Amino acid sequence: MARNEIITGIDLGSSKVCCLVTEITESGNIDILGYGISPSSYLKKGNVINIEGLTRSISDAVNQAEVMSNVKIEEVIVGLSLINVDILRNKGVVAIPKSTREITGQDVDRVIQAAKILAISPDRDVVQVIPREFIVDGCEGINDPIGMIGTRLEVDSYIVTAPITVLQNIQRCFQRADLSIQSIILKPFALKKILLSRDEIEMGVALIDVGATITEVTVFKGNDILKYATIPIGGDYITNDIAVGLRLPFNLAEMIKRRYACSQENLASEKQDIEIQSIGESTTKKINQKELASIVEPRVHEIISLIKKELDFEDQKIKLAAGGVISGSGLLHIKGAIDLAQKILGIPLRGGKTEMYGYDQTFNVCLGLVNSVASQRHYEGRNIEKAKTGISLIERAKRFLREYF
Repeated sequence: MARNEIITGIDLGSSKVCCLVTEITESGNIDILGYGISPSSYLKKGNVINIEGLTRSISDAVNQAEVMSNVKIEEVIVGLSLINVDILRNKGVVAIPKSTREITGQDVDRVIQAAKILAISPDRDVVQVIPREFIVDGCEGINDPIGMIGTRLEVDSYIVTAPITVLQNIQRCFQRADLSIQSIILKPFALKKILLSRDEIEMGVALIDVGATITEVTVFKGNDILKYATIPIGGDYITNDIAVGLRLPFNLAEMIKRRYACSQENLASEKQDIEIQSIGESTTKKINQKELASIVEPRVHEIISLIKKELDFEDQKIKLAAGGVISGSGLLHIKGAIDLAQKILGIPLRGGKTEMYGYDQTFNVCLGLVNSVASQRHYEGRNIEKAKTGISLIERAKRFLREYF
């Protein structure tokens, strides 16, 4: 029996590479076929520090997913975090052919291409294009122009750019793993699909993604991106403090952080129940959670304070009427971190969790990447029957995503 469209999302992180293979059915539903996870320490602050190592991590995660799903993976959607990202605003304009006056998917493709024509530095390249709204014959606020009648189609869009050498090094890793990148999507724009509700976005909400080495702060309000900032600090800094303070190997410090860390000493237990063996010592000893919290709390406070600086802009309370959502493994595993962040930031906060498909939060980014595709399936498919070419539905969807993201 022939399969529907197969979409593979890869979350390229500083501590691990996650791969999720899904099948998009004709009705637009998403079925999970397989997944893979591989430890990785070869991408730091969005920069590749070891091409061979990152290639191996990508290959390992993909191989696990292939075995589980019985699918040969050749093309992937990649989600990642990058430092030194610029988000520009630009418009594209095209004329609609007089023969039909009906706007098609090809017209949308053309206007997106037109929006990408802008002056940027030669050392930068476009990562993705995010349409803010379409305008048909001067009528603004249109999200889906396909099927409308008009003579002039415009798009008001956000253009995301990044250093070209960074993108080329990432591309090289996937090429060495015999994989083709279908599109690259910054993690916050993938997470938005599954972690934020429509009401939160309309009211104004901050999505705070704390990763291993990068914290991303993105503020959404309606179709606008009011703020996007990256902070070159994350959960690994907390782990490093524990490793140095207790003289532990980094991997053991990470395990202890996830299992016992508390962000506030007054919430920590004084029971001596954490057994450790410091480097250079032949015997183990026990410490309590309060001792661990004395190491963790200052760094957590620092990360949240840096986030606050990024959110302290004019009319913040009005723009963040829905508060904020914290995602990522950097803080979510630490007891009391969200409560502390809520006190410091002065806005309501919740953890960015989803119960989709029964998977834990490890695959949030991958699910967001796949949902970015699934949400556009109907958008491109509505125009298929009218197409005169022999391009398949899958190829048309792929072409649409290449241009959109």
